[in-house]
Amino acid sequence: MEPVITFSKEEITEKQWNKTHLKIATHLFEINGYLKLEDLFPKELIEKLQRDTLQSLQFAEEEGVLKNGTQVSHRRYITPLKLQGSFNTPDLYAHPLLMELFHELLGKQFIIGSMGTVTALPGSLDQHIHADYYPLFGERPDLNRISPPFALTVGVPLVDIDHLNGPTKIWPGSHLTYPIDTKMYGYPLKLLSGKMGSCYFWDYRTFHAGGSNHSDSPRPLLYFAYTRPWFKDSLNPDRMLIDAEEREKIPGEHKALFAIR
Repeated sequence: MEPVITFSKEEITEKQWNKTHLKIATHLFEINGYLKLEDLFPKELIEKLQRDTLQSLQFAEEEGVLKNGTQVSHRRYITPLKLQGSFNTPDLYAHPLLMELFHELLGKQFIIGSMGTVTALPGSLDQHIHADYYPLFGERPDLNRISPPFALTVGVPLVDIDHLNGPTKIWPGSHLTYPIDTKMYGYPLKLLSGKMGSCYFWDYRTFHAGGSNHSDSPRPLLYFAYTRPWFKDSLNPDRMLIDAEEREKIPGEHKALFAIR
């Protein structure tokens, strides 16, 4: 069964999982190390995020990208974003369907560690295969195979992503194997494409790589890192960027997501 969830109209309207559906989603994620959710966000919200992102990152000139982001491979950049404007939207960072699922995967308490974009410019090449973090108990692969996730990366396409403009390559089940051949010979490969409004997320231990962009337009992917509150990411230095004024706009029930460590 493919790790893809299509919500019912009732689930989207009520913003609440059918309990059986939630168990299926949890099971698919635990086996594969990633999950895709179809049509989670309103397209109007994603279009607004797209406009705000492309305007702030100045992708018209390569020099502008270098000033606003960190190059992680050929013509591919990671850029931290502030939680402000259209990004400071509870139905984006704390969508009830996401929160209910993440409670199953990360426990009742978790935080957002960082937010930003990964943007593949036209002509970008395949990224190197990597995991966002190594297993916490690398010397004990038996523990890694039974330990639950400690952090998740959520990707929200800001354009329709297809096989042309740079889908994320992902290796199902790789979160349970350590050490692993980073060339991934013999491991099954999946391509994460998706329309605006969908999202996908993976275990920090799951191996993946950004795909090459053969289109004429940038491919921005908004990302969030959701982590257990005790986890501190020492490999990826990005942190949640939010000033005092924007923090005041966060509803009380969501302030714990932005706990200062």
